[in-house]
Amino acid sequence: MPELLTGLLDANAARDPDGDAATDGTDRVSWTAYRDRAAALGGALLAAGVERGDRVAVHLPKSVDSFVAAHAVVRIGAVMVPVDWFAPPDYVGAVIGDAHVAAVISSAGVQRVQEITGATELAVLAPDAAGTPASPAEVDPADPAYIVYTSGSTGTPKGIVHTHASALAYAHRAVDTYDLGPSDRLANIAPLHFDQSTFELWAAPLAGAAVVIVPDGVLRFPASVSELIGREHATVWYSVPYAIEQLVTRGAPGDRDLSSLRWVLFGGESFPPAALAAAQQALPHARFSNVYGPAEVNQCTFHHVDTATPVGTEAVVPIGRAWADTELLLVDDADRVLDGVAEGELLVSSDTMMAGYWGRPELTAAAIVTRPATGDRRWYRTGDLVRREANGTYVFVGRSDHQVKVRGHRIELEAVESVINELAGVVACAVLVERGEEDRLVALVTPPPPATDRSAITKALRHRLPRYSLPAEIIGVVSVPRTGVGKIDRVAAAALLAENRAAPAIASPELLR
Repeated sequence: MPELLTGLLDANAARDPDGDAATDGTDRVSWTAYRDRAAALGGALLAAGVERGDRVAVHLPKSVDSFVAAHAVVRIGAVMVPVDWFAPPDYVGAVIGDAHVAAVISSAGVQRVQEITGATELAVLAPDAAGTPASPAEVDPADPAYIVYTSGSTGTPKGIVHTHASALAYAHRAVDTYDLGPSDRLANIAPLHFDQSTFELWAAPLAGAAVVIVPDGVLRFPASVSELIGREHATVWYSVPYAIEQLVTRGAPGDRDLSSLRWVLFGGESFPPAALAAAQQALPHARFSNVYGPAEVNQCTFHHVDTATPVGTEAVVPIGRAWADTELLLVDDADRVLDGVAEGELLVSSDTMMAGYWGRPELTAAAIVTRPATGDRRWYRTGDLVRREANGTYVFVGRSDHQVKVRGHRIELEAVESVINELAGVVACAVLVERGEEDRLVALVTPPPPATDRSAITKALRHRLPRYSLPAEIIGVVSVPRTGVGKIDRVAAAALLAENRAAPAIASPELLR
C-alpha cells in the first residue's frame, strides 16, 4: 500500500475496482468511482489555480461528496481544511481566513461563500466540479496534508497541522490495532472537521475497508442510526459514548440485526461504567475499546474492554496503554518525570503527532517540547492529568487547564467566556459544565440580565460560536466568584450554580441538538 495519502484510492481501485468503497445511505461509490470522482474534482482544483501546499476548505455536510472532496484535495498535494457545515458564518469565515485558503469546495454556492468570507475573488467549486483527471501528486511525507481547527483560549480558532506521514502513521496503527481489512465496513458519527473522521478518511482506504457514512440527518434519530448500521452491515463503530448510549437506549437495537458489528470504539469523553455495561449487554457480539488521544496526536492509547467480564457500576474505565511506536511520560508541576504509580500531566511522543499549530509558533513551542534525557525526541504536552496504575494502565483524571469535553467536542471555557464578555451589557461571566444525563454548558453572567436580554445573548452567540459550545442556559448572578489573584474561582462558581438553580433563567434546549 502507498506511504502517502495521495494514492490510497488508486491502490484500492487497482485491487478491487468494483468493490463497495463508500455509501451515505443515498449515494454509493465503488473504489473506481471514488478514485475517478476525486481525480476529476482534483483536476478542477488545478484548473482553478490551486497548487501544491495551498489550503483548500471543504465546506460540505457529511456525505460521499465530502469524502470525495477531502481525497481530491490531498490527491493534488494541497492541504485539506474541513469546515463545520453547521457553524455560524463568523466562525466559518474566521477558519477560512486564518488558513488563507486558495479555494473552497462547498454546496452553499459562490455568492454565499464569498459573502461569508468577504473574499470576492476566492475560487469556489461545487462538489461535482470536474476537470481533467488529476494523477496523484508527488509530495514529501513531511508535507502538510490537512488542518483541523479547534477554538483557542482567546476564542480565535487554531489549526492543528498534520502531515502525510503523521496521518499514515495513525492509519497504520488503527489498521493493526483493530485488525481492519477489506471485509470491514466502518461507521463513525464524527463530522469531517472533527479529528475522529480521520479513521474513515485514511484508515479505511489503507485497509481496503468500505465506509458507511452517517449523514447528519440520520444522526438526529437513534433508530435511523441503528437501521443504517444493520442495513449496511457495519462491522466497526466509532463514536463518543453518548451516541452509543443513545443507540442502545433509543435505537431499538432489539428490532435490528446488528450482528455484523464486531468492534465498538469509543472516545472523546468518559463512558459511565454502568452505561458501558448496558451497551455490552445489548451488543454481546461486539468487542469494546476505549480510544484516547488529543487531535494533536490522533491517538496514543487504547483499552480493550473484556466483554466476558463487563465493567461494574463502580469501576473506572481506563484509557489503557500506549499503542505501537508510542512513548508516554508523566510529569509533575515542576516538570519532573514520575515513575511507578503516579498522577501527573501526560506527555506523548509518537510519529502520529502534528507538525504544529498553523501560523502559531508560540503555541507550537509551548505544546511540543524536547527533553534532555531523550535527545531530539519531540513530546506533546497534552494538558491532561492521568494516573498510572500498578499494572501499567493509565486512567484519565481531568484537565490541567479549563479545557473540557462535552459530547466528544473539545471546548475551552475561556473561549466561550471571551465571546460572552464582548457582548454589550456583560461585565463578567463564568462558563461551567453541568454534568448529568446530558452534559451541557451553563453561563453565569453579571450583572443579572432581564429575560429579554438573556434571549438576546443566546441569539448573539449563535452567530459567534459553534453549536456544540453554545451555553444551554444563562443564569444571572450578582458577581462572578474570583480567587485572590483575580481569576475565576470555578469551585465557588459551581457552588453558586447549585445555589442559583431556582433563579429565573432562560433555558435553550434547542441548542443541545
